[in-house]
Amino acid sequence: MGKDIIALMIQEYERFTRSERKIVDYVLEHQEETQYVSITDLSAQCGVAVSTVSLFCRKLKLAGFNDFKLELARAALPARAAFSEPGSEITEGDSAAAVMGKVLSAVQDALNNAYHMLSEQEIIRAADLLRRAGQVICLGQGNHSVVALAAWAQFSTTSPKFKTIQDSHMQTVVLSTLAEGDAVLYFSYSGATHELLEAVEVIRNRGGKLILVTRYPNSPASAYADAVLLCGPNEQPFQFGSTSALIAQLYVVEALLSEFIRRDPEEAEQNRRSVGKALTQKCV
Repeated sequence: MGKDIIALMIQEYERFTRSERKIVDYVLEHQEETQYVSITDLSAQCGVAVSTVSLFCRKLKLAGFNDFKLELARAALPARAAFSEPGSEITEGDSAAAVMGKVLSAVQDALNNAYHMLSEQEIIRAADLLRRAGQVICLGQGNHSVVALAAWAQFSTTSPKFKTIQDSHMQTVVLSTLAEGDAVLYFSYSGATHELLEAVEVIRNRGGKLILVTRYPNSPASAYADAVLLCGPNEQPFQFGSTSALIAQLYVVEALLSEFIRRDPEEAEQNRRSVGKALTQKCV
């Protein structure tokens, strides 16, 4: 895009509809905050329909709302670093020790934020769903597939009913054979990807249960989830899955795992002894 998105919105202001002007007014006043919200949250803040936000983005010759957020971030680049954690920007003049300290501070902030965002009732509800499920599928896309794999690795030492699939086509195959009451533990920062919404449709049709780990309570997928575990720092659009966001999700995994084990510590201990005995044979 040749022109700064902010300058373009101001230039085209009189050509927008009344609803679209509401979006411009909000964005101009909350430019930085808008980089972190979902399309659902922005539509609610502006008092317009989600479809209005989408049409507004297309009028700016953008592919969609995520492109709009990228352009907002690009417009703010002179004022802040693009790839650092929010609130702890790394500069060229920083020493290695300063970098280490800033990264530590960002991670600590992310964990503290995740603790305060996470609902006790939702953890209880999620643990109940895991206990009742015949099988539990841990899923995610992109960077979040790594968290899904880590969740499966942790839970699989306590129960054989946990599984994970990395290939997106095989994910669809497994979801399409879910039994009623089976659970899916899905990791998605935005809660609004095409893959997740397609998975939601299959899960609902099969009578499965969805436990969603996400940043946004009003995301499209959150409306269909049986339990929503909120966590995650504000990510800049150029971060594409920050380490802090992944660590926050791993905190949720550990909290959910501990609650799951607390319900039946004897079964977990028995399975872990079996796993530990088998793994000792791997050591030299």
